[in-house]
Amino acid sequence: MKALDHTKFKALFTLPENEGRPVIIRGVDIIKTYRMGDQVTHALRGATLDVYKGEYLSIMGPSGSGKSTLFNAIGALHKPTSGKVYIDQVDIAQLDTDELAWLRCRKIGYIFQSYNLIQVMTCLENVMLPMSFAGLDGEEAREKAIQILKLVGLGHRLLHKPAELSGGQQQRVAIARSLANSPEIVLADEPTANLDQNTGQEMIDLFVKLQEELGVTIISATHDLKMLQSSDRILWIADGRIVKAARPEELDFNSEDFH
Repeated sequence: MKALDHTKFKALFTLPENEGRPVIIRGVDIIKTYRMGDQVTHALRGATLDVYKGEYLSIMGPSGSGKSTLFNAIGALHKPTSGKVYIDQVDIAQLDTDELAWLRCRKIGYIFQSYNLIQVMTCLENVMLPMSFAGLDGEEAREKAIQILKLVGLGHRLLHKPAELSGGQQQRVAIARSLANSPEIVLADEPTANLDQNTGQEMIDLFVKLQEELGVTIISATHDLKMLQSSDRILWIADGRIVKAARPEELDFNSEDFH
């Protein structure tokens, strides 16, 4: 891989601060369409949003609303058909393949609903793997992975493989892996969907801890009421558009919006 021009990466575009907090992700009129033969599906129809550095943002919406498409667009996993996505003041459309790989490896941590752990690897090896992609290996990587696994409460499970862990423990490994390269942003796709209520609450508490202690920006796609209640802000998406934004204290979680 060629060396990244960090000056270019950091200074392609400058975005203003909003309400005294820097914007770490900005989406501007994001449109995403898919074509199969003569049929065109409009997944996003002009979504615009700001995500502030260090905030815990939840995105919710019914199946087919465009929630996952928006999630993938602002996480630099899919390219919009049109519109702009800025991450840390950079228009990601301006980045080449190597720069996008750098962004995904070092700037963003991903947590998937199905965990996506490598079954033949131990917890320690799963967490060390992203470090090797970033050029960190050997004893330094091992010590860092151990500390991260201790942070998520798995210091006693370092050498266990995923099949030897509960669902909640596997999700903790997935969270630890997302933190391997000290990202500023963590994207979590339905992180409590496969967990029981008590284990799901443990994951939510862990996200809050990571946000408060590490200053990580957390963006979750979720329907979990407890996760929504723990967020700083909630966005609703419907028919490919962001239709509402609110803080938990402004909402009635017994209303039909949440049932």
